Amino acid sequence: ATMAAIATQLSAEDIVNVAAYFAAQPGASQSAQKSPLLPNVAKTHVAFPDDYETSFVKYHTINFPATRQVRYYYANKAAVDAARAGKPLPVGSYLFAEVYAAKLDAGKQPVTGKDGFFEPEKLLLFTAMQSGPGWGNDIPDMLRNGDWNYAIFTLEKQHRPGVNQAECFACHKPLDNVSYVFTLKQLQAAGK
Repeated sequence: ATMAAIATQLSAEDIVNVAAYFAAQPGASQSAQKSPLLPNVAKTHVAFPDDYETSFVKYHTINFPATRQVRYYYANKAAVDAARAGKPLPVGSYLFAEVYAAKLDAGKQPVTGKDGFFEPEKLLLFTAMQSGPGWGNDIPDMLRNGDWNYAIFTLEKQHRPGVNQAECFACHKPLDNVSYVFTLKQLQAAGK
C-alpha cells in the first residue's frame, strides 16, 4: 500500500527508468550474508491501542484512489498537544489509522460521500506509528526515524506476520523536519 501511493506519482517514463535501473543491478550472491541489523527492523515495540476510539482524537481522513481505500487517522493526547503547540512530537506519541476498502459502484469505482471521502465498506487492517524511549537505538542511521517504530495490525489486533519496518522507516525518513509525520499539518489543526 505504501509503495502503491508512491508509485501513483511516477510518470510512465519514471517507471521505465526505475525498472531499468533495478534490472541493471547485480543480485546478491548465494554466499552473501544477511545484515545483522535485519532483525532490528523486522521487530516492533508498538502495541495495539485498545482504547484508541475513546482516548485518541480522530484528526484526518484520506482517500487512496490507487488502492480504493479510505483511511481514518487518530492520535493520542501527547501527539495532539505537541502538534497544536507547534512543538516536535515527543516520545510517547502514537498515531493510528483504520484502513477500509471503499464501497464500489457498478463500474467498480469508489463511492464518494457528501463529505468528499470514499464511503467505507470493509475494515481491512490498522497501521500505527509510535515513539518510545530508545526505540530507535538499534535501527541503522540510514533508516532511523528518531525513536519511532511502526506496525500493521490484523482485524484481530495482532501484528500482521511478515511486516518489515524498513519500508516504513525509508518512506518517513525524509520527514525529519516534521517529526517524521506525513499528516503533521492536519494534526496541528485537530480540534480547532
